[in-house]
Order: sequence, then C-alpha cells, then structure tokens
Amino acid sequence: MTQFVKQVAAVCVGGALGAVCRVELSRLVMTGMGVIFPLGILCVNMTGSFLLGLLLGVASRVKHGYPTTVAFLSTGFFGGFTTFSSFALDTALLWGADHAMFAVLNVGLNAALCIGLAGLGWTLGAPRAEKKA
Repeated sequence: MTQFVKQVAAVCVGGALGAVCRVELSRLVMTGMGVIFPLGILCVNMTGSFLLGLLLGVASRVKHGYPTTVAFLSTGFFGGFTTFSSFALDTALLWGADHAMFAVLNVGLNAALCIGLAGLGWTLGAPRAEKKA
C-alpha cells in the first residue's frame, strides 16, 4: 500500500470518528440547557481548534514525522470534528429568527476564541526558540 493510499484511508477513518464525536459532544453540551445559543458547536470548534494547534505544534518538532498519523488526526479527525458549516447555519438561523445579537456573538466568539485557542495550542506544542546570551 502506498503512502498516499494510507493517508487517504487515515483521513477517511479519522473524519468519520471526528464527525461522530462532534455530534456527541455538541449533544452533551446542549442537553438540558434550554438556550437558543449554539454553545455545543462553539465548544466543539474551540476544543478542536486548540487540539489541532497543539498537534501540529508538536508535529513541527518531529524531524521525520508520522505523516499517516498526522493526516488521521489533523485533516481526518479534527476536520470531521470541527465544523464551519454547522457554525454558519447556526448563525444564519439565529439571524433569520430575529436573534441578531446572538448571531453576531456567535461569529465573534467562534472567530476570536477558536483562533486564540489554535494559537495557544501551537505555542504550547511548537519548538521553543533558543535564547541567545
């Protein structure tokens, strides 16, 4: 089996597992909350953004790497776990239901928190710069 085929298979399996985990985590967060704000998808996107940043930060330290494992986790699992389409639909539905404030809040929180957490993950996982004396 070629490296390409291994990576494609890894992305497929990782994506399926990530999508199932997204549904379950979102459901767990939203169960019994009784709120209209899509907190479940926000939590999913925040978690996935941080963990993807951490993974790729750590992977940047490994000289020879593990391309199939990284493909499984990054493009596969975290690609299936996080979701721009659900975030976009949630925002459009909030806007359409005259909840403009929640729609704008959803956009702002997803952008600011997810980008910040991806950066934090990367910072924690990436190689440290050597200090010069």
